[in-house]
Amino acid sequence: MEGMYKGGKDKESLGNVINDFHRDRLCKLLSDHGGTVLIGNANAHEDKNLTPTVILNPLTTSPLMKEEIFGPILPIITYNTIEDAIKFINERDKPLSIYYFGTNADRNINLMKVQDQTSSGSFVVNEVIFQMLSSYLPFGGVGASGYGRLHGK
Repeated sequence: MEGMYKGGKDKESLGNVINDFHRDRLCKLLSDHGGTVLIGNANAHEDKNLTPTVILNPLTTSPLMKEEIFGPILPIITYNTIEDAIKFINERDKPLSIYYFGTNADRNINLMKVQDQTSSGSFVVNEVIFQMLSSYLPFGGVGASGYGRLHGK
């Protein structure tokens, strides 16, 4: 397990990828993504030095956008209108979660559009982890993202 995460100022506070197989799988997703690496090691697919990575606008045809990630990689897709974002979501398999972020000014209109016009295992507003951590809230998927739930009702 040595060397699963190398780099960063406080690597001791970060968890490791569970084993070499999954580290290699994640590093492979970072090759040929076609996007811009904003944070992280752009060469992880070559040197296996996997760090938390943020990629802006990867190609939607790349393995990064077609495989389940379950690792420290966050692709970010930009859009011009909320309708563009909804179309992007609906053109793919149902996601495990949809994380909506918005301000109070646009919240009523855009939030309701996304909530009403998409389907996912969970729909979370201005948050990314609470629904999974609370044993009172269900966490699970629909369709290709899985069936059932981890806990909650």
